[in-house]
Amino acid sequence: MIGNWLEIGHNAGGAVGHPVYPWVFEIGSYAAWIIIAAFFVRSYRRTGVLSSYALIFIGATTMFWLEFPADWGAFLIYSPKFTLFPIELPFTTPNKPTWMPAAYGWYFLAIYSLILFWVDKLRAAKPHMSRVLAVAMIATPFFYVWNMMVEGFSALVGWWTYYEVFGPAITFTRGTYPLVFPVIPFTIYGVIQTLMLTWKTPDGKHYIEKITGAHTSPIGHGKELRRALAWIIAMNLIFGMFALSTFLFRLMIS
Repeated sequence: MIGNWLEIGHNAGGAVGHPVYPWVFEIGSYAAWIIIAAFFVRSYRRTGVLSSYALIFIGATTMFWLEFPADWGAFLIYSPKFTLFPIELPFTTPNKPTWMPAAYGWYFLAIYSLILFWVDKLRAAKPHMSRVLAVAMIATPFFYVWNMMVEGFSALVGWWTYYEVFGPAITFTRGTYPLVFPVIPFTIYGVIQTLMLTWKTPDGKHYIEKITGAHTSPIGHGKELRRALAWIIAMNLIFGMFALSTFLFRLMIS
């Protein structure tokens, strides 16, 4: 089965073998990541503190490696026309675009920035609403629709496609976008991740930073390094649960 999957991936099943301007997404992702990184570096040099958004950006960028086993479980194939990592591993999608780390950085920064903004707005308007309810009300539709916009368009132009789908899907000439799996598990992941990002102590500190002892570290580069490491660990662990869910799903049906 793995051998067939590799063959399907490299041949792109005919659908994503001829994508529309794949360089747009590839170069665009690199450019967006560099611009965002430069902004956060400048901000850090000025303040000596990593903002929550900078930490999201750092953590999200490091999650990219989990995409490849998650894609294997979700039957996702990238176009071989992208620049690919020259590596093949079992139980991973065969075509591994080199732009993945950059895309993870801007993709998740964008969605979490929007979600956190509207969660704050909602809780300010309804101060008695629980954090969990506010996050669920905002993050659930945002994640589902945001993913549909990005991945739906990518399927339309043949940048990637879901080779097998379970339940209803939107089918284009160059690709297919499923409406149930893995989109619903991904949305659940987004809600859980947002709950983590909004989990703070009474004085506004993020609980996850206790993982590395950053909350008790003296101010300075060491403290910020500990903070970044805590966010990397926490974000990778939570996204890893989503990747594991798709991975196990495919194993169960195989």
